[in-house]
Amino acid sequence: MTRHGKKLFGLCSKMLSPLVSPICSNSSSSSEAASVIHCQRFSESMIDRSLQSAAEIITKWSIESLAYAEVTSMFNQSKEEGLRFIRCVNELQKVMYLLASEKLEYSQSLMQIAMKRLQVEFYRILSVKREPLDVESSLDRVLVADLRAIAECMISSGYTKECAEIYGNVRKSVVDEAIYRLGIVKISSQIRKMDSEAVDFRIKKWLESVNAAITTIFNAERELCDFVFAISESVSESCFTKACKDGAMLLFAFPEVILKSKKSQKNVFYLLDMFTAIIENWQRIESIFSFESTEVIRSQAIASLSVLTGSISTMLSDYESFVQNDSSNSLSVDGGIHTLALQSMDCLSLLAEYREILNIIFSWWPPPWKSSLPADSCSNTPDSDGSPVSSVSSYMERIIFILLCKLDSKARQCDDISLSYLFLANNIRFIVWQVQSSKLHHLLGDEWIAKHKAKGKQYIDNYERLAWGKVISTLPENPMAALTTAEVAEVYDNFSSSFKEAYQKQRSSIIPDPKLRFEILAIAKSWLPMYREFYHAHRFPVGQETEPNSLPNKHNPDG
Repeated sequence: MTRHGKKLFGLCSKMLSPLVSPICSNSSSSSEAASVIHCQRFSESMIDRSLQSAAEIITKWSIESLAYAEVTSMFNQSKEEGLRFIRCVNELQKVMYLLASEKLEYSQSLMQIAMKRLQVEFYRILSVKREPLDVESSLDRVLVADLRAIAECMISSGYTKECAEIYGNVRKSVVDEAIYRLGIVKISSQIRKMDSEAVDFRIKKWLESVNAAITTIFNAERELCDFVFAISESVSESCFTKACKDGAMLLFAFPEVILKSKKSQKNVFYLLDMFTAIIENWQRIESIFSFESTEVIRSQAIASLSVLTGSISTMLSDYESFVQNDSSNSLSVDGGIHTLALQSMDCLSLLAEYREILNIIFSWWPPPWKSSLPADSCSNTPDSDGSPVSSVSSYMERIIFILLCKLDSKARQCDDISLSYLFLANNIRFIVWQVQSSKLHHLLGDEWIAKHKAKGKQYIDNYERLAWGKVISTLPENPMAALTTAEVAEVYDNFSSSFKEAYQKQRSSIIPDPKLRFEILAIAKSWLPMYREFYHAHRFPVGQETEPNSLPNKHNPDG
C-alpha cells in the first residue's frame, strides 16, 4: 500500500466509524490496494448520504427558511426530531474533514445554519423555566438532558463561545431574579439613608433567605452547569461564574455592608445569626464555589465572617462594661428582682444558645477583659490576669460575677438591712434558676450552681435573723416558766410591738420564686409554736382565782 493510500485508509477508519470501519475492516489483507479503492468509493457514498441527511433536517429547521420554525421549538414538537437533528450535525462535523473544497463550503454553510438553530433551541429551553433547574428532578430531567445534548454538539462543533454566552446570560438573569425574589437587594448606596427599622428588616430578610440562596439557587446552578457541560470543565466554570458571581457576591457582602454602615450594632443576636448562617454552610459554600474563578466569592464570605467576628467580640466586651457601669441607683422597697438582673440573665441565657458558635468566635477573636473586677464588693473573685477570654464559660461566669457584685452594691442602699438580704436572696435565686433552666447549666456546671445556692441560703438565714429575730427574742426561752402578771403583760407588749414593726417592714415584700416564698413564710411562722405554748400557759394572770378574759383576743394564736 502506498503512503497516500495508508493515510486515506486511516482517515476512513477514524472519521467514518462506526459506519465505515466495520465494513472496511473486513477487507482482504491480500489485496490492500483494492481495499483502499473500495473504501474510497464507499466513503464517498456515505459522505454524500450524510450530507443529504444533514441538509434535509437542517434546512427544515432553518430559522430563515420557514416561518413556523421561528416560533416552534424543535425539541418541544418532537424529542426524537431534536435528537436526530443533533446526530446529523455530529455526523456532518465528522465528514467535513474528508470533503473536497466545493462540498466543504456547502457543509460549512449547513453547519452555520444548524448552529443558529441550536442557539435558538438552547435559549428557548433555558428560558422555559425562570427558576433553578434540578438535575435530579423528574420534572426537569428532560429539559436538562436536551441542554446537555445541545451543549455537547455546539462545543464539539467549535461554537463554545456562542453556547457559553447564551447559557451565561440566561442563567444569570434567572439567578439574579431568584435572589431578588428572596429579598436580597443591593443596599450599599442606600443604607446611610435607611433608619434602624429598615435595616433590621433587611437583616431579617437576609437571614430568612440565605439558606435557600445557598442550597436551592447556587447549589442547583452548580449541579446544572456540571451536568450540562460535563464535556468541558472550563466551560462549566466560566458559565457558572457568569451566572452566579454577582448574586453570590451580593449575598455574602451583606453582613460586611451592614456592619461598616454602623446602622445595626445594637443587637448582637442578629450578628450571631448572620455568622451562624455562613459558618454552618461553609462546607457547602466551598464545594459550590470551588472553581478558581469563584475564589473571590469565598474571599467575600470570609471577609464577612471576619467583620462579624470582630464586631461580636467587641459587643460582648462592651456588654461587660454595661453591666459594670450600670448607674440605676433606685432599689424598690419590695426587695424584688432588679431590672439589671432580669435583662442580664435574659441576655446571657440567649447567648448560651450560641455557645458552639461563640467558641468558634472566641478562638478567632477573643474579647478582652474590659474592666477590672470589683473585688472590694464581692468574694470568690474569678481568676483573671487581664488576658482575653479563654472560653464561653469563663465569659459567662465573669459577667454573672460582675452582676452579683453590682447587686450587692445596690443592696447596701437599702435602709432596712433585712430587706437588703431579701433582695439579694430573691436575685441570686432568680440567677440560679436562669442558669439551671437554660444552656448556661452546661457552661457553668453543677458546682457553680451548688455554690450559689449555698450563698442564697446564707442570705435567707441573715434575713430570718434580722427580720424576725427580734420578734422571737421577745418570747421567753421556756414558755412554760412561771411569770408574774406584770411579766406576762410585758412579754405580750414587747411581742406585739416587735411583731407589728416586723410586719410593717415585710408586708410589701415581693418574692417571685414560689419555693422561696414558702421558705420565707415558714421562717415568719417559726415563732408560732413557741408563742402558742406561751399563750396557753399564761392565758390568765398568775394568782387570779377567776378566769376573766384579761388578755385581748388579738393575742390568741388560735383565734
